[in-house]
Amino acid sequence: MAEQTTELPTDSIFDLMKPDIRHRADGECDIRFDLTGRPNFTIPSGAVQGGIVAVMLDMAMAMSLDGGLTTASLQYEILRPVLPGPIDVSGRIIRRGRRITFAEAVMKNAEGKVLAKGTQTAVTM
Repeated sequence: MAEQTTELPTDSIFDLMKPDIRHRADGECDIRFDLTGRPNFTIPSGAVQGGIVAVMLDMAMAMSLDGGLTTASLQYEILRPVLPGPIDVSGRIIRRGRRITFAEAVMKNAEGKVLAKGTQTAVTM
């Protein structure tokens, strides 16, 4: 698969999330999010809020198709508490149709433990 360059739009969700795209090719995308020192993303227990976890999974899946998706359905499971720090999310396309695309993502901590998984049904734009 050909490596893609990544020009992220400014003044958008990318400014808020600050994704560090580690690898990107057609059908796959690896992103690191560093949530160190970002208490506004956490709940009182110190874990990252579930909606933020969903955003990171969704972003990796959408960017695996060059952002050419709009989410129709998103399912995710948080398997372990997601704590602030470096978080790696890998998204990939499972099946790409003319109008509907299916994708999946896996989130891991710095030690490589799986923290969350997600799947997405998306409309191809």
